[in-house]
Amino acid sequence: MTAEWEIALDRIEKGELNKTQFINDIQQYTTEITNELLSLHIPQENTPQLKCPKCQQHNLIIKDKIVKCTDEQCNWILFRIICVVQLSIKDFTLLLTQNKTSLIKNMKSKNGKKFDAYLALDDKLNLIFKFC
Repeated sequence: MTAEWEIALDRIEKGELNKTQFINDIQQYTTEITNELLSLHIPQENTPQLKCPKCQQHNLIIKDKIVKCTDEQCNWILFRIICVVQLSIKDFTLLLTQNKTSLIKNMKSKNGKKFDAYLALDDKLNLIFKFC
């Protein structure tokens, strides 16, 4: 595409092509591409509407690697990858609604040993491990 545009720009420079027509063609092309992209359906994991455990006012933003409060003053954040295991939406929901996840298996400690544990939040909303 860019090679075609370079050729067209060269033709404009030589007076062989009308610059207004080139701009109109670019605008038409970008409109078509934008409409095509906007019409795409990108499946996403069903994300629940969860309130921030810190401020209790705002919904959380749930991304692949983090979960955070939408309020920048609150600034509560939790990483979803815990000891090399990504916390599922289901477990994250359990953590916030019941203060404990299901048993998370095959987490790795800093020295590389695998372990299983529940995750919970302490009184200061820090993530803690609860062992069986």
